Amino acid sequence: MRSLTKLTAVCAIALLMSGCFDGSNSRSERPAVTVDFTTFVKTQFARTSDDAQPANVNGIDLSFNDQNNPQAFDDLLQ
Repeated sequence: MRSLTKLTAVCAIALLMSGCFDGSNSRSERPAVTVDFTTFVKTQFARTSDDAQPANVNGIDLSFNDQNNPQAFDDLLQ
């Protein structure tokens, strides 16, 4: 009787633990963040301090929403 109780407990724990794992990788890569290119460039121009660190562009998906706007960057270089 005692071994039946232990076996039932082990089976119950194994069943509960198997529900915790769905086979997917919890460390999968996150989708790239979409950032407006014009906003990104203007933000980088605003960071003009001597000790500013380079922007990390790895994993950033840039969207080019101002392709038909020739004045998009006019305010930066005047």
